[in-house]
Amino acid sequence: MIVFHGFLGLVAAGWCYALFKSLRAGRRKSFLLETSSNPPQLNELVSIVIPARNEQENIAQCISSAMSQTHETIEIVVLNDGSTDRTGEIILGLSENESKIIYLEGDGSPLPDGWFGKPWALQRAQKEAKGDWIAFIDADVQLSAQAIAQTVQYAKANRLDMITGIGRLEMKSFWEKVLQPAVGGFILAGNSLRKVNDPAQKDKNLANGQFILIHRKAYDKIGQHRCVQANILDDIGIARALVEHDLRYHCLDLQYMFSCRMYTSFSEIWEGWTKNLYAGLRYSIPNVVIAISFTFSFSVLGQVLLLLGALNAIPIIWLWWGVLITVLCQSVRLVFDIRRHQNILYGLSHAPANFIVCLIVINSMLKSLRGTVRWKGRTYKPS
Repeated sequence: MIVFHGFLGLVAAGWCYALFKSLRAGRRKSFLLETSSNPPQLNELVSIVIPARNEQENIAQCISSAMSQTHETIEIVVLNDGSTDRTGEIILGLSENESKIIYLEGDGSPLPDGWFGKPWALQRAQKEAKGDWIAFIDADVQLSAQAIAQTVQYAKANRLDMITGIGRLEMKSFWEKVLQPAVGGFILAGNSLRKVNDPAQKDKNLANGQFILIHRKAYDKIGQHRCVQANILDDIGIARALVEHDLRYHCLDLQYMFSCRMYTSFSEIWEGWTKNLYAGLRYSIPNVVIAISFTFSFSVLGQVLLLLGALNAIPIIWLWWGVLITVLCQSVRLVFDIRRHQNILYGLSHAPANFIVCLIVINSMLKSLRGTVRWKGRTYKPS
């Protein structure tokens, strides 16, 4: 009992520290890139490269947002990667009267040996990019008008070879609002931007493939997308490749630079994160055990104790521990939701949402071990 009391005390102390850090980060706005009343005017040609596979619901808005940049010297390279819907037709229609759009048609043939789908699409598309900088963005991304101008200026001012970051999640369905913030918290729990952007901590790598701005010379030096050709987390792989070549990047809070609606239903969330989470834990079963134990202890246990105490199933002292941990946990979630402009009512689902995240992690591990991870009609097996 004494040991369990001590353990709960550590959990409560951990949430106190997290609350302190959250409030301090809100005041300092660490690594937050904001819009400006006078956006910079730079001359470098920037190639915006977009891979699109069955993205008929998103691709028009994505391309339109790229076209609306305050940075005028841009070109937009769009590869239709074997879509079976109207994606190619939409891209072609937008490109017919716009010289800045370069439309590439993939033939839908099987992937070459040793390549995953997205890296192969980007490797082909970037060959047509002529820019000094290349901005790789996903087809479900919408850029703010200043996204390219501000990120290029930040990279030049800080002598960086790459900029990536976390944008604003667009969430419309019930399950998006419940689960997406929980998954985001799971990913960021061990990846503070301060550590990721500290050049002395080379093992702390985080990147987001929804938005990667990289200088052409740096991109060529790491071997282009060949360096991550069989990496399901090609974005983090590129970040690691930069570090290995003594090149510098920052991962920023880019909520004012772009937005993205990743998944629209429970099944898409389940399948999409099944593809990624075990890979994010470096295909390590011990890492899975640690991650699930940590997530359950900090994000689920408090409300379990609260529920059991309310049912008189445990002594009253455990109920009060549950109250304390739950209040601290929900306070941190509240700060996070306010900062990210998310509906605070869905923060009350934090515990059950994190329990589901634990189940997704387990499913991701099992699917990866069996070689049955699927996404957009393709099956991926870790190499």
